[in-house]
Amino acid sequence: MHLVWLEDFIELARTRSFSRAAENRFVTHPAFGRRIKALEQWVGAELVTRSQPVTLTRAGKLFLDAAHNSVDVLYAARAQLQEAPAESENVLRLATGRTLSQTFFPDWYEGVKQHCGSFPVSVTTGGAQDVIMKLAAGEADILLIYSSPATRMLIDHQRYESQTIAHELLLPVSAPDKRGKPLYRLETGSGARVGVTPWLAFSQTLTLRGVLAKHLAELEHKPALKMVYQADSYEAIQEMAVRGTGVAWLPQRLVHKDLAEGRLLVAGEQNLRIRFDVSLYRVRGSTNALVNAIWDYAEAAAGDN
Repeated sequence: MHLVWLEDFIELARTRSFSRAAENRFVTHPAFGRRIKALEQWVGAELVTRSQPVTLTRAGKLFLDAAHNSVDVLYAARAQLQEAPAESENVLRLATGRTLSQTFFPDWYEGVKQHCGSFPVSVTTGGAQDVIMKLAAGEADILLIYSSPATRMLIDHQRYESQTIAHELLLPVSAPDKRGKPLYRLETGSGARVGVTPWLAFSQTLTLRGVLAKHLAELEHKPALKMVYQADSYEAIQEMAVRGTGVAWLPQRLVHKDLAEGRLLVAGEQNLRIRFDVSLYRVRGSTNALVNAIWDYAEAAAGDN
């Protein structure tokens, strides 16, 4: 069966005329008729009645939908493959979080390109478990992720190796009040004023939830917090913090513009600022030359910092 037979049949069904369909398909009338007959032999049923105008048989009506779907799928697949980079271009498949893809990856990628040369990259974003599964399923060459107790527990360290490539701060932030002071201020000392602070919390799918929970649990004097909003997006929490809904802990790279322009202020003491790592993961013993070159660059860059 040939693709042109399907296209011939679709055109015949549209025009209801052998002569007009043959003309539109740039083939002689007899040759066009032979191709339709060959298609019918392949299907094993008559598809059209040779009348004026041509009509579709019951089998022809059923087969027309299949012909349309087949042609559409085949051409869509061809277009997708033609647009996709060739295997020889060695596309780097990187899985990372949505926030890291915006705040960290662009600058890091520029540094990698200066060391390794230009190369195409395909970035997949998602929650921590989603992107870890991409690495585990072989759908990502490198995982770029915030390091936390949860991520370290989810990743098989016998199969994957990691390295810390950057450090980040989780800052307690609040919108300003009319005097330019934090609308909500966290106090943890023994002389802290009594009161419950509205809190914009991380959902369980966010990596930094575990980082924050561990840090707060280890404080001698814990701030009194009341959860008023929870989200699985750091950006969503950032927006609610700017609107003055409550206090939030957010990555410094995410809120640095808000801090510089006064839309957010640091709302807590030094002991409420939490240092954590940005890490890379790859399969141990990787034979991918590009992955290994990036790994070597990352190790060298981390050593210089």
